[in-house]
Amino acid sequence: MPSLAKNWPVLFAALCVVLAATDHWGHVSPTAVGLLALATAPWSLPWFADRVQSLKIGTTELNFRQLEQKVDDQQKAVAAALSSGIGSPRPATSDEPETTGRSHQTPAAPDRGDPTSSDNAAPKKEDPEDPNKNQFGGKPIDSGRKLSAQVKPFPGSTELFLIRASVISIDPMRPLIDDTPVTFYLHDSFNQKENQKLVKNGSAVLEFVSRGAFTMGAVVHEAQDVPLELDLAKDVPDAPRAFTSI
Repeated sequence: MPSLAKNWPVLFAALCVVLAATDHWGHVSPTAVGLLALATAPWSLPWFADRVQSLKIGTTELNFRQLEQKVDDQQKAVAAALSSGIGSPRPATSDEPETTGRSHQTPAAPDRGDPTSSDNAAPKKEDPEDPNKNQFGGKPIDSGRKLSAQVKPFPGSTELFLIRASVISIDPMRPLIDDTPVTFYLHDSFNQKENQKLVKNGSAVLEFVSRGAFTMGAVVHEAQDVPLELDLAKDVPDAPRAFTSI
């Protein structure tokens, strides 16, 4: 699945070319031209943006930098959705079908944190609606490590949100060493609720897509595992209201 997400621009371009080829085969139509232009967007827009800041045609002005950013945001969002699926901690609205739901075939995480660590020796009973709640120590900062997140709307949707979660060191004497594994734990409604990332340039990052807020966990696998817990509804002050109000 990661390789699919990585090659998404190529797959997207190939799909557009195939659709263009099947549209009135042997004839050039506006639809075919539009599909071919869309297929080259991931590469043509950066080329135009480096040479032309904007282009004005009549009353319409095209800003290639903004278009490039929108295409880049869309690709990142799609790649994040492909990587772990779309979480649904709350039911989908009637006008948008639910793309994924709680899986009854996926076993629960065998160990949500280190039971020997302080503040996590006796985890509280699991909440079926928010299964990670109080399972990773109950706080986003511990032992000089911090779990935080940024939330923004998924491009083109009012129901989905793109979350970028990261683990960093806040102890200058104990920086995170590159290639240190960090396991992120998502809501049970995700197809892939456990995601391991390696520290790169001092941080481990996971991007994913969700309909709403929930409690996520992370475990930094060092000499002694460090569990961290982040309530996306309460611990991300600038998150959109539509995301936090479940």
